[in-house]
Amino acid sequence: MASVTREEFETVKELLGSAARYAESANRGVERLQMAQENTQMQISLLAQSQRLTDQRLEALAAQAQKTEQRLESFISETQRLLTGQAERLAQLEVIADRLAGVLAYLTRKDDQGQGGSN
Repeated sequence: MASVTREEFETVKELLGSAARYAESANRGVERLQMAQENTQMQISLLAQSQRLTDQRLEALAAQAQKTEQRLESFISETQRLLTGQAERLAQLEVIADRLAGVLAYLTRKDDQGQGGSN
Protein backbone atom coordinates (compact mmCIF):
# COMPACT_ATOMS: atom_id res chain seq x y z
CA MET A 1 0.00 0.00 0.00
CA ALA A 2 1.30 3.40 -0.87
CA SER A 3 1.77 5.89 1.87
CA VAL A 4 0.23 9.35 1.62
CA THR A 5 2.34 12.35 2.41
CA ARG A 6 1.16 15.09 4.65
CA GLU A 7 1.06 17.49 1.71
CA GLU A 8 -1.09 15.12 -0.34
CA PHE A 9 -3.34 14.59 2.65
CA GLU A 10 -3.78 18.37 3.03
CA THR A 11 -4.50 18.72 -0.69
CA VAL A 12 -7.14 15.99 -0.55
CA LYS A 13 -8.57 17.56 2.59
CA GLU A 14 -8.80 20.97 0.85
CA LEU A 15 -10.37 19.36 -2.21
CA LEU A 16 -12.94 17.56 -0.07
CA GLY A 17 -13.71 20.74 1.83
CA SER A 18 -14.02 22.62 -1.41
CA ALA A 19 -16.30 19.91 -2.83
CA ALA A 20 -18.45 20.02 0.33
CA ARG A 21 -18.79 23.80 0.09
CA TYR A 22 -19.67 23.49 -3.59
CA ALA A 23 -22.29 20.81 -2.78
CA GLU A 24 -23.79 23.01 -0.02
CA SER A 25 -23.87 25.96 -2.40
CA ALA A 26 -25.48 23.81 -5.08
CA ASN A 27 -28.05 22.56 -2.55
CA ARG A 28 -28.88 26.14 -1.57
CA GLY A 29 -29.25 26.97 -5.26
CA VAL A 30 -31.54 23.99 -5.77
CA GLU A 31 -33.59 25.03 -2.72
CA ARG A 32 -33.90 28.57 -4.09
CA LEU A 33 -34.98 27.18 -7.45
CA GLN A 34 -37.54 24.93 -5.76
CA MET A 35 -38.92 27.91 -3.82
CA ALA A 36 -39.03 29.98 -7.00
CA GLN A 37 -40.79 27.11 -8.77
CA GLU A 38 -43.34 26.82 -5.93
CA ASN A 39 -43.94 30.58 -6.09
CA THR A 40 -44.31 30.39 -9.85
CA GLN A 41 -46.74 27.49 -9.53
CA MET A 42 -48.75 29.41 -6.95
CA GLN A 43 -48.86 32.45 -9.26
CA ILE A 44 -49.95 30.23 -12.15
CA SER A 45 -52.72 28.79 -9.96
CA LEU A 46 -53.84 32.29 -8.98
CA LEU A 47 -53.80 33.38 -12.62
CA ALA A 48 -55.82 30.31 -13.62
CA GLN A 49 -58.35 31.06 -10.89
CA SER A 50 -58.49 34.68 -11.98
CA GLN A 51 -58.98 33.55 -15.59
CA ARG A 52 -61.86 31.28 -14.55
CA LEU A 53 -63.50 34.16 -12.68
CA THR A 54 -62.99 36.45 -15.67
CA ASP A 55 -64.51 33.83 -17.97
CA GLN A 56 -67.51 33.48 -15.66
CA ARG A 57 -67.97 37.26 -15.58
CA LEU A 58 -67.69 37.44 -19.36
CA GLU A 59 -70.29 34.70 -19.74
CA ALA A 60 -72.62 36.54 -17.35
CA LEU A 61 -72.07 39.80 -19.24
CA ALA A 62 -72.69 38.08 -22.57
CA ALA A 63 -75.95 36.60 -21.24
CA GLN A 64 -76.95 39.98 -19.85
CA ALA A 65 -76.09 41.67 -23.16
CA GLN A 66 -78.16 39.10 -25.06
CA LYS A 67 -81.11 39.63 -22.71
CA THR A 68 -80.77 43.40 -23.11
CA GLU A 69 -80.62 43.03 -26.90
CA GLN A 70 -83.78 40.92 -26.87
CA ARG A 71 -85.55 43.47 -24.69
CA LEU A 72 -84.38 46.28 -26.96
CA GLU A 73 -85.61 44.44 -30.05
CA SER A 74 -88.95 43.86 -28.33
CA PHE A 75 -89.14 47.54 -27.36
CA ILE A 76 -88.35 48.64 -30.93
CA SER A 77 -90.92 46.25 -32.36
CA GLU A 78 -93.61 47.45 -29.93
CA THR A 79 -92.72 51.09 -30.60
CA GLN A 80 -92.99 50.54 -34.35
CA ARG A 81 -96.34 48.82 -33.89
CA LEU A 82 -97.64 51.70 -31.77
CA LEU A 83 -96.32 54.33 -34.19
CA THR A 84 -97.92 52.53 -37.12
CA GLY A 85 -101.22 52.41 -35.23
CA GLN A 86 -100.97 56.10 -34.39
CA ALA A 87 -100.15 56.96 -38.01
CA GLU A 88 -103.24 55.05 -39.16
CA ARG A 89 -105.41 56.84 -36.59
CA LEU A 90 -103.93 60.19 -37.62
CA ALA A 91 -104.69 59.45 -41.28
CA GLN A 92 -108.29 58.55 -40.33
CA LEU A 93 -108.61 61.76 -38.29
CA GLU A 94 -107.29 63.81 -41.21
CA VAL A 95 -109.93 62.26 -43.48
CA ILE A 96 -112.62 63.01 -40.87
CA ALA A 97 -111.31 66.58 -40.46
CA ASP A 98 -111.41 67.11 -44.25
CA ARG A 99 -115.00 65.79 -44.36
CA LEU A 100 -116.00 68.05 -41.47
CA ALA A 101 -114.34 71.00 -43.18
CA GLY A 102 -116.35 70.20 -46.32
CA VAL A 103 -119.58 69.89 -44.29
CA LEU A 104 -118.82 73.17 -42.51
CA ALA A 105 -118.14 74.90 -45.82
CA TYR A 106 -121.39 73.52 -47.22
CA LEU A 107 -123.36 74.62 -44.15
CA THR A 108 -121.71 78.04 -44.21
CA ARG A 109 -122.64 78.51 -47.89
CA LYS A 110 -126.15 77.27 -47.23
CA ASP A 111 -126.47 79.60 -44.26
CA ASP A 112 -125.11 82.49 -46.31
CA GLN A 113 -127.63 81.74 -49.08
CA GLY A 114 -130.42 81.47 -46.55
CA GLN A 115 -129.52 84.79 -44.94
CA GLY A 116 -129.05 86.44 -48.29
CA GLY A 117 -132.52 85.36 -49.44
CA SER A 118 -134.29 86.49 -46.24
CA ASN A 119 -132.81 90.00 -46.29
